[in-house]
Amino acid sequence: MLKIKEILKATGGKLITGKDSLVIKRVLIDSRSIQSGDLFIAIKGERLDGHKFIAQAIEKGAAAVIVSQKISCPDHVAVILVRDTTKALGEIAHFYRDKFSLPIIAITGSAGKTTTKEMIAAVLSCRFNVLKNFKTENNQFGVPLTLLKLNKSYDVAVVELGTNRFGDIPWLAKITNPTIAVFTNVGESHLERLKTPAGVFREKFQMVKFMPKSGRVIFNEDDRYLKKIAQKSIPQKKISYAINTAALCKASDVKRTERNQIEFKVKGRKFTLNTPFAHNVYNALAAISCGLIFKISLPQMVKTLSSFGFADGRQEIKKIGKLMLINDTYNSNPVSLRSAIDTLSSLKIDRRKILVCADMLELGQHSKRLHALIGENIAQSTIDAVFTMGPYAKDIHLGIRKFKNNIQTYHESNLEALNHRLKDFCQPGDVLLIKGSRGMHLEKTVEFLEKNFN
Repeated sequence: MLKIKEILKATGGKLITGKDSLVIKRVLIDSRSIQSGDLFIAIKGERLDGHKFIAQAIEKGAAAVIVSQKISCPDHVAVILVRDTTKALGEIAHFYRDKFSLPIIAITGSAGKTTTKEMIAAVLSCRFNVLKNFKTENNQFGVPLTLLKLNKSYDVAVVELGTNRFGDIPWLAKITNPTIAVFTNVGESHLERLKTPAGVFREKFQMVKFMPKSGRVIFNEDDRYLKKIAQKSIPQKKISYAINTAALCKASDVKRTERNQIEFKVKGRKFTLNTPFAHNVYNALAAISCGLIFKISLPQMVKTLSSFGFADGRQEIKKIGKLMLINDTYNSNPVSLRSAIDTLSSLKIDRRKILVCADMLELGQHSKRLHALIGENIAQSTIDAVFTMGPYAKDIHLGIRKFKNNIQTYHESNLEALNHRLKDFCQPGDVLLIKGSRGMHLEKTVEFLEKNFN
């Protein structure tokens, strides 16, 4: 709960109507969720302007609104005028976060943020009440709204910080003021604005500037960019994780079982992950590193991670009739797609391995080259058939065809054509991995096959 005078202090806003002694219950940006006593912030987005929904918010019981333009409201509603409502949301969240002394773990990287966040939250939940951001609410809206859910019942918070342009991470880190930073990896993601992987690293590493000196920085020492952190002169304690190489948290004996699970050892303990994707060892190592800080026992972590579920379009394994489908449709970039190719290629099965991939978005001027390189990666794999969809993904298709090999490859320009081609092509026993950027909507292909493939 916050008082209007605290919100004025946090934002530097001007109270147009209402009393500064008013106490508000929650801070929201969706007018549909407003209840009596809430504060509604009228966000100006790319598609919608929250100012158009102020009347609806007040009708549902909003006690206060934050606006960036003059409006007419009933006298009983507190109206605060600010220059930028999105910035005001972050400022309020930062002010509110400072009311709590609990540890906050912030995760960032080119890939694996959400899975790592979920693994860390699962491990820490063995002993603590954990607040985490919902799904991938990791931007200038999701992060502050998560922090505004803090209350005295929570022992620790785990949030992921995303970016697709310079300045996002410093802003989110300032709001969050994390005590522990986790860096997963750095690769070719969001290059449209961040330009190069080196630019991605520079942006991500800005988080450390907004941490206390007593904080901890957890990083993947096998990553070509993140391993530079070991040489950085920073006051925070550095904790590295890696596979087979020297690190404070090291995995060894990594292997895929006959059941297509991943096994590995840490400090002599055998861990099992219910996934064929070997890159999840790194996500687990980040979670284990956090667990050790919070004194979670290794046996507890072994048990928790062995039952960890991968869902919501992230390497989610489904059975559709006798077809094994790996739903990895949530997002795609060269880092995660190469991992998916390696995984599918190395699966221990007797039937066909089929890959469906759509455009990798936000790669800017690098799009054509990076899609063509993915085609070359696939051409050297043991994958039997590839279906591509989208204007950029056509370069994957052409990249495969550039090499004389036995891979069947098909390119479709739209979802409807792709779906019907797959329905006719797939056979019982096949393994089908589907992956594409969020904007390509390949989750609809999963839904289509669930309804139409027997």
